Amino acid sequence: MLKRLLVLDGVVAVCRVQDDGEIIDSAGLISDEMMTQMAHFALWYRRMISGNSDVFSLFSQMNGWTPVRGWIVKGAAMSVLSVANIVAMVENKDAAFNPIFAALEEAAHD
Repeated sequence: MLKRLLVLDGVVAVCRVQDDGEIIDSAGLISDEMMTQMAHFALWYRRMISGNSDVFSLFSQMNGWTPVRGWIVKGAAMSVLSVANIVAMVENKDAAFNPIFAALEEAAHD
């Protein structure tokens, strides 16, 4: 299932992560070590962004911010995107982020 995400323009790696940061399944063109680092980053980033969105929701009194549905960290050449427990690494120059987010959301519900 994850391998079909690799056909999307820009996607170089994808993994499904457990709540403790361990990789359930992965596919892509990066080393196992880098995949593990991406999974751990995703775990800690999801925890941080969830706390921040809880606070924002509380202060703004706006509905719909929690639970967090997805996030992106965009670097100069590469980005990391996540929806639920699926994480993808993409090359910015080739990526269309909205279709990638849609595919991640679909994969998260499979």
